[in-house]
Amino acid sequence: MKYPKPLASSASAPDNFRPDLYFALSNAYAERAEFKELNQRMASFVRRWEIKGASLAIVKDGKLIYARGFGYADEEQKIKAQPYHQFRIASVSKLFTAVAMMKLVEQGKLKLEDKVFGPQGILNDSLYQQIADPLALKIEVHHLLKHTAGWRNQLRTDPMFAPLEVAEIMGVASPPSIETTIQFMLRQQGYFEPGTLYDYSNFGYCLAGKIIEEVSKTPYQQYMQEEILIPAGIQRMHIGKNQYAQKYPQEVRYYPHKKTERKLSAYGTGDSASKAYEATHIEALGPAGGWIATPTDLLRLVNVIDGFDTVPDILSPQSIAQMSSPQLALTDSTAQHGQLLGWKGVDAAKWWRTGSLVGTSAVLVRQHNGISWAFLSNTDTWRGPYFSYEIEAEMRHILARIPNLPQWDLFLLEKTTEIQ
Repeated sequence: MKYPKPLASSASAPDNFRPDLYFALSNAYAERAEFKELNQRMASFVRRWEIKGASLAIVKDGKLIYARGFGYADEEQKIKAQPYHQFRIASVSKLFTAVAMMKLVEQGKLKLEDKVFGPQGILNDSLYQQIADPLALKIEVHHLLKHTAGWRNQLRTDPMFAPLEVAEIMGVASPPSIETTIQFMLRQQGYFEPGTLYDYSNFGYCLAGKIIEEVSKTPYQQYMQEEILIPAGIQRMHIGKNQYAQKYPQEVRYYPHKKTERKLSAYGTGDSASKAYEATHIEALGPAGGWIATPTDLLRLVNVIDGFDTVPDILSPQSIAQMSSPQLALTDSTAQHGQLLGWKGVDAAKWWRTGSLVGTSAVLVRQHNGISWAFLSNTDTWRGPYFSYEIEAEMRHILARIPNLPQWDLFLLEKTTEIQ
């Protein structure tokens, strides 16, 4: 299978390219006549929304046909964004966690109807015995994936974004562990009947990560790498860190919107901190929103769960259908409608998953016509989580104006160690 040569003027690897850490794919392969209008429109889009840096990749029939960075991976260091730069993917992490849960179901280690807490629950050790509301005993695994577990707490917010408050109530140092946060939630009263109310919950997916560890007897990140990422051809994903100084070598710098206020550090120091870093406990968000990846990593996952026959899937057709169909996802006898497992939405044209944090916007789309695309940025906008609508609208215009998509496969470049 052939791939295009870069233009002569941009054939050399950039100064910050590390072939020992990352691979040969660079902006050079997108600087071609076929993509002139795409590049211009996306560069204009990034400038218009005052985004410091972004990365876009497109797949057609399982082949990576386009990958390019825009703006800066790190403006202060004057490092231009390249396809190999990693970004936080925020809630797109939930799709990866849901795939892992379905893999455990297929391995016979888990049922979606299994209880989470109580004597017959998956998490039944001594840490989780102080349960204040008996409705918690009704929570099943699929409730976590569908955001219908019925959580309530005295803070009236997702506990994953209130580490200082949870730590103070529980009498521990901040940031609290996930085990402490689970204990905090189990001490709350006033739950809704599980399965009756959709209420988006990062905590529920963090709890799913704990279940993966318990059922697989393997640390969450290790299980993900061994059973999901490596089989999908993904070599570089990690759970991100809270502090800029701890970032991975090719990870971008994150930039809050200019009107975003600072908060107290999650480390309990009393210092003011950026919400893009120490004020948010990214490491604890892992299964729900803590992964870092490239757009090409996201598309490698889509390739193996899209139900198309271009690349072998790592899940069964039944599991893929269950993840992407509200009717098949519905197992509650009392619920009025079903919810998706991992994906954010489906319609007649596409499946999609979005993510948003301070300093991060992410959109992943699998279209029914064989085209998939992923967009990541290191800057959030005044639109917050609704910025995904702007990204999708721009991509509709862009894709409509590329009538003849190229047939090369840039995924092949990620198997080499230097620019060809």
